[in-house]
Amino acid sequence: MKILFFLLYFLAITGDASPIPSLIADASSASSQMSDSKKKVCLWTYWSVYITNMIPGPIVVHPQSADDDLGNLRLTFGNHTDWNFCLHAFLRTRFYAHFYWKSRTAFFDVYTYHLGESYCKDGKEFFKQQRCYWIVTQDGFYLTKNPNKFLIGATKLHNWS
Repeated sequence: MKILFFLLYFLAITGDASPIPSLIADASSASSQMSDSKKKVCLWTYWSVYITNMIPGPIVVHPQSADDDLGNLRLTFGNHTDWNFCLHAFLRTRFYAHFYWKSRTAFFDVYTYHLGESYCKDGKEFFKQQRCYWIVTQDGFYLTKNPNKFLIGATKLHNWS
């Protein structure tokens, strides 16, 4: 019984985004590498974060956490990058990102437990896969749980600097 408890505890505290490619030149390769990797078995909620560029022209996004660095990803108009991870047992999972577009920049959290619960969670099912969709536009950054409605129902949370 102690061994079973230890294994469950270990799975709960080590739920991270690994394996994530550490150096990725193009976002399309990030998505394909992530979709080819095995899905993680999570003790808690399984999350996916998507970042879509809706600016005519390329942007660079650099998402990372304390454990995983996805590198600089170049997104052209209409393209996206995404990654998956297990929610940490103590709700401490945090991903942040740097964004670069022409001479403008932005830096903010793209996933925290609060963001997920407030803007992305779909229903009350704890073990259901959840998704956050960031939409990058010329006037700022929008977060939604429903990408099919695009900016209708999305919440603007950040501006470019």
